[in-house]
Amino acid sequence: MATLKNSASVETCLLRAHHVFGRDATLCDTIILDNYVSRVHARVCFYCGRWELHDQSSNGTLLSGTLLRNGAHAPLQQGDVIRFGKAVETCWQVDSLNDPADTLWPVRAPAQPIVLDFAQVLPGDATPAVSVVRSPKGEWLCDDGGALRVLRDGDLVAVGNMSWRLVLARHDTTLKLAAPAGLGAAEQRIDFSVSQDEEHVRVVLHTRGGKVDLGERAHHYCLTTLARARFADMQTGYDSASQGWVEMDALARMLGIDTPHVNVQIFRARAQFAALPGTGTVELVERRRGSVRFGSVAFRVFRGERLECQWMPVQTIYDSGNATRVTPAGISSDALPT
Repeated sequence: MATLKNSASVETCLLRAHHVFGRDATLCDTIILDNYVSRVHARVCFYCGRWELHDQSSNGTLLSGTLLRNGAHAPLQQGDVIRFGKAVETCWQVDSLNDPADTLWPVRAPAQPIVLDFAQVLPGDATPAVSVVRSPKGEWLCDDGGALRVLRDGDLVAVGNMSWRLVLARHDTTLKLAAPAGLGAAEQRIDFSVSQDEEHVRVVLHTRGGKVDLGERAHHYCLTTLARARFADMQTGYDSASQGWVEMDALARMLGIDTPHVNVQIFRARAQFAALPGTGTVELVERRRGSVRFGSVAFRVFRGERLECQWMPVQTIYDSGNATRVTPAGISSDALPT
């Protein structure tokens, strides 16, 4: 996990894999109450094995003396000092730059941060002991109430006078990218071409009948964000049913817009997709209560000229009377009855 330290309060800020700074409490992870700070001022993202600072403000963001403006971004280094806008009295120093990890973050002393691995017994004098374990589906389960409960991002876990809040992190594993089997032969595939500054996204839909250039649209970045989330969950080991679900308020924070605007973008994306020939009945964006995810459509995401990630639905291939499932990573599993 990466952390920043506030020079004024000496408090430590734990960075999410996509962390938003600004004035608006409904859109930002860290709130900075200063008139020179924008509602959504800047974000820190973990990308391709490193942490990057992205400005998206009116007054710019100062990184160790260098002014970032108009969507500019730069990698973070240990010891860097960040100032948001003209807020000169408070600065944030980069304290650590470890990879993102699912973490129990202390709500108050004397609790300390706990980076979760597979199973963790929490410190304290509770009898029986309270533990947090990862399920086969990749969810975190806690037995603090006697029965196991699923922990969601932001849920509280308490043991005696110590308490923690769960902070989930999505891992960027593009360096271990595996090519899905048969991706090029998928019935449908969406290619996202993202500019280096993340300001422009062009989409091309490939079908058996050819390809359709869907151009650049504001809602394409929303789709790209959901596609990246689905790929990250696949790489982490989540099964197909659990992959890619993002809470609507979390998606709004990632995009720097409010939830109603997210709903508008999803509606426009689905309408554009449904109007195209050859798309069939596949849902581009799937919904469940409070969450959405990218649907079961094969995709590739390019940033600049580089392939960042790719995904395809689980396919069933019949060969000599046997049915074999092929996972998105191209690994065959047990044979199925015909």
